Amino acid sequence: MSWLSPIMNPLVLGRLWDRPGPFDPAQVKSILVVRNDNIGDVLCTTPAIQALRDAFPQAHLAALVCTLSQSAIQGHPAVDELFVYPKAKHRHYGKFESLKRMGAMLGQVRRRRFDLAVAFRDSFSNSQAWLAYASGARWRLGPEAKGKKKRWGFYYNLPAPWPPRRDHEVLRCMSLLGHIGLDSPPGRLYLKVPEDSRAKVAELFATYALDPDRPPVVLNITRWAYRPECTWPDAKYRRLAQELAHRPGGVVITHAPGDEAWIGGILKGLEPEPPVFCSPSLKDFAAMIAAGRAFITPEGGPMHFAAAVHKPQVVLWSSTPLYNWRPWGVDCEILGATGPIEPIEVEEVLTALERLEQGRKPGETIP
Repeated sequence: MSWLSPIMNPLVLGRLWDRPGPFDPAQVKSILVVRNDNIGDVLCTTPAIQALRDAFPQAHLAALVCTLSQSAIQGHPAVDELFVYPKAKHRHYGKFESLKRMGAMLGQVRRRRFDLAVAFRDSFSNSQAWLAYASGARWRLGPEAKGKKKRWGFYYNLPAPWPPRRDHEVLRCMSLLGHIGLDSPPGRLYLKVPEDSRAKVAELFATYALDPDRPPVVLNITRWAYRPECTWPDAKYRRLAQELAHRPGGVVITHAPGDEAWIGGILKGLEPEPPVFCSPSLKDFAAMIAAGRAFITPEGGPMHFAAAVHKPQVVLWSSTPLYNWRPWGVDCEILGATGPIEPIEVEEVLTALERLEQGRKPGETIP
């Protein structure tokens, strides 16, 4: 089938065609960034993407991501073109249809004849390295293959050492660029928030008579089906929402689509009733966070959204390594970080919020 050719050709040709010559930045006229994992990972790549743009201001710069992460990078000012494909495990389509769409996408990528492909990740990933290889880019930069994966090392002809294990993900991305001579300090995360998303939030403010000069705290109520240690008790969410609702500016509750009934049960009977904002659009979600004065959430992707719109936050943290994944570039208070978040008390969250807002002591800040 014709749509399979962009997938099969690089596998058949193997290493025979791979004679790129020494890397020469002067010959880089087009760049493909490959990052095929989750939303937070993609957001943490945005400072490195900007560094690429700064280093190659005239190059055509494209990004390749999976459908799940598309909104995290869509609208980035450094990105000229976006290639998107569905992962079968995300169940947008069946396996056959997902493979077909990926093949069609790779056909478009290969026709661009990119000079440089950069695969950002802290260690070697077969699927990501293969996508970079299948792109047909002349030079392909990514983490070197080790151990049992070493046989796939030819996917990258510019293999880079793995970054220090305890570096933040933003720094790990920047470390990869150092392998081709780019050495600049990382900037902040970036997320484009469109005007129509801001308008939806403005409508909510008008409906509930919220004051833009004293905006509410945004409380994100969420549960992780596959990570129960990141789930906070319903009763604590309810009490925190009630406490915040009685404070100046009030509170707006956000949650994931599909959790309406659960959230309704948590908030039922509260006086005053907190406004609830939910949208299937992650851009709308980011707009709501941006409109608030602070953000409270369990750890996960939402805290990176808040960092990308430069919002201070209180984060209920489980056992994920802080040094790799804490919010980048914003003031934050981290609670817990020893295991399940369940023991964290409402009073701890409120005190942390006060510290963040009043500056009685420095919050946890990443430069």
